[in-house]
Amino acid sequence: MNLPNGLTFDRLGNLVVADTSNQRIISYSLVCPVTTTTTIAPPIPTTTPLCSTSVWNQTISIIAGSTSNTGSTSTSLYNPYDIDFDGYNNLYVVDCYNHRVQRFQPGSLTGSTVAGVTGSSGSSQSQLYYPTSISVTKNETMFIMDTSNYRVLKWAVGDPLGYVVAGGNGNGGAFTQIGASYALFIDAQYNIYISDNSNNRITKWLNGNTTAGALIAGGNGAGSTPDKLNAPWGIYVDNTSGIYIVDRGNHRVQYWSYGASFGSTVAGTTGVAGPWSYQFNSPTSITLDSYGYLYIMDFNNQRVQKWLPGANFGVTVATTTMSNPYGMTMDPFGNIVVADSSYQRIISFGLMCRKFRVLFLFVSLE
Repeated sequence: MNLPNGLTFDRLGNLVVADTSNQRIISYSLVCPVTTTTTIAPPIPTTTPLCSTSVWNQTISIIAGSTSNTGSTSTSLYNPYDIDFDGYNNLYVVDCYNHRVQRFQPGSLTGSTVAGVTGSSGSSQSQLYYPTSISVTKNETMFIMDTSNYRVLKWAVGDPLGYVVAGGNGNGGAFTQIGASYALFIDAQYNIYISDNSNNRITKWLNGNTTAGALIAGGNGAGSTPDKLNAPWGIYVDNTSGIYIVDRGNHRVQYWSYGASFGSTVAGTTGVAGPWSYQFNSPTSITLDSYGYLYIMDFNNQRVQKWLPGANFGVTVATTTMSNPYGMTMDPFGNIVVADSSYQRIISFGLMCRKFRVLFLFVSLE
């Protein structure tokens, strides 16, 4: 070029130059080169399946927090309500009274805040307000029950804020709203099931539909008849889209088949709290193993009950001195993990597989 005095972009993004002394206008065409960036995720560790002879060590391990030590540091918790694990065995703790979610890498007692702002409650998308429940996908996406904001946030690890995927329209009974809720479940299609405690119902919010949920169970007022629930808490959806509901106020677990208008009692005794093997006292959380066995957090009895399908009673598989144990799940290796809320800690009961020996006795007859 010779004395190029003018330069601009045309509407297609080409660079245009006035090449003055050469008596011409020239254009440099826009080209978008194809670039390929490959990000390799870390391998998901191999999990340990439960054996048919599974038992759990009753000597607990503390895997987050510290007994009766309330705090807001990276090593302390303040009324942790719930826990879950991603595909890499990272532990996620709903640190309710610190208004945050903490993530602990395997073997570490030092957590990092991955959602919310420590000690700062609020309703912005970067804040939480007494969160109580969480579900985490294998690839580290969190679904958080933001209880006092009456909403569910979807939040990817590393993002500065979450996005409302259910509720967010205040406390209420309309299907665009959720009331005080303390548990959720995410199915394989990322549909969101909400245990709406104060509305005595379970609603389902389809993946991508943030407008309104659909009634799945309850919703007929508080009660103990098969069509009603009373302050429901933990929920678990099986592969037939049937749902197990911890009907806390009725001290039972109800199972609602897909599309059913009423449930059937599969564990506990309706309306009767107690310490016997066929009873619960204000149960909270539930999970299932690969054999279809139920595991229920029996809150006031400070124990986890294993309940076989069709059984009339449960078996205690984990118990110790606990204080308000709300959340319970299994980690990828089959250990039972409990959010021991008022003791400000997360405890683990280690999985063991018993080995049986078969002895043959030969008797000689003469």
